[in-house]
Amino acid sequence: MADPVPLPAGVRDVLPVEAAELRALGDALAGAFASFGFRDVMTPLIELADVLDRAEEDGVGRAYRLFDDEGRVLVLRPDLTIPTARLVATRMADHPDPVRVSYNARAVRPPVPGRIEGAEQRQAGIELVGLGGPEADAEVIAALATGLAAAGVPDARIAVGSVALVSAVIEGVGAGSAAQQGMWAALRGRSLVDWRDAATGAGADGEAAALLAELPSLRGGQEVLDRVSGAVPGAADECARLAAVLELVAVHGVAPPMVDLGVVRDWAYYSGVVIEAYAAGAVAPVAVGGRYDGLAARFGRSRPAVGVAVALDLLHHAVGRGAEQPDAGIVLVGGCDEFVAQAAALRAGGVAVVALPSGATDAEAVALADGRRFVVRRDGAVWMARDVIGGAEVPVPDLGEGPWS
Repeated sequence: MADPVPLPAGVRDVLPVEAAELRALGDALAGAFASFGFRDVMTPLIELADVLDRAEEDGVGRAYRLFDDEGRVLVLRPDLTIPTARLVATRMADHPDPVRVSYNARAVRPPVPGRIEGAEQRQAGIELVGLGGPEADAEVIAALATGLAAAGVPDARIAVGSVALVSAVIEGVGAGSAAQQGMWAALRGRSLVDWRDAATGAGADGEAAALLAELPSLRGGQEVLDRVSGAVPGAADECARLAAVLELVAVHGVAPPMVDLGVVRDWAYYSGVVIEAYAAGAVAPVAVGGRYDGLAARFGRSRPAVGVAVALDLLHHAVGRGAEQPDAGIVLVGGCDEFVAQAAALRAGGVAVVALPSGATDAEAVALADGRRFVVRRDGAVWMARDVIGGAEVPVPDLGEGPWS
């Protein structure tokens, strides 16, 4: 084997089998999303930095940046939600609400040193724009569960938290500015120790203080929301909203997600429900998302929105090789010189044909079958088809009527 040629940190090549499996996963998700009315959009890989940086107060942060010929700073999109929000707020500004869009594309972001993560992430996602109530949150969760089931993960565990609910608790106990900043930093850093240190300085007492200290570790169902609203009445409305989401998800015929108040996302644009989905075999959540009601306004038109993106590489780790394979087709010896017309006729009839030169040996043809079941060659006046799996070779009177058609 030749020495590998170095690639930038965090990127990799994808070979044919895995590429086909990733494509099949994306197609399965797209089909499920389409059943809810989501339609594909495509955004550019490169955007103007001063446009995309509007998404957050301090810009989009970690991203690959470069210059164009006019000296303008460009950025490779670090996620799919921001450019999709920009697209909906501008190119689809006159589209009546609600807008349902989907995508299957790559986000590119420099990896964090010390973390096991790639710079490229293949994502299939949806964004539901123009609806601000629990019904939209529930629909996105239901579409996610339906998509994961279609992709081969019927038992994915979906967890939901709420930025708005956590904010209501923090404000409801009267935490000062320093304590609030400390708690949000601890949440995004996923440090329960730092959270408890910050919560101690929030000035809460009694049941509210006990709840505040445990808040990011609270997991369960309706009982979690009941406890939060009982201890901090100021958070009751947000608890009721999240409870409504759980109820509506069940109406969709999907198992209600688990409430996990430790779920937050790295992006500061999230403003309400936040979503994570887990699958056995994946080392990180296979899907993340949430509500981001303030993002579209940064691009010109205020609209509530909620969405979720599935990380196809992580989903592939969970599903393994169970993804559906494409049509296997045949290997046709002579298909690229002596029997070009026959190969073209087969392709026109819907049969995938891998063409080899007439001089290719049986061993070469079988080696190139790559999962295709039949190797076909001309032997005198007849076509002969070798079954790569069973080993038998049989005459085929008419190529167009073979067992592959």
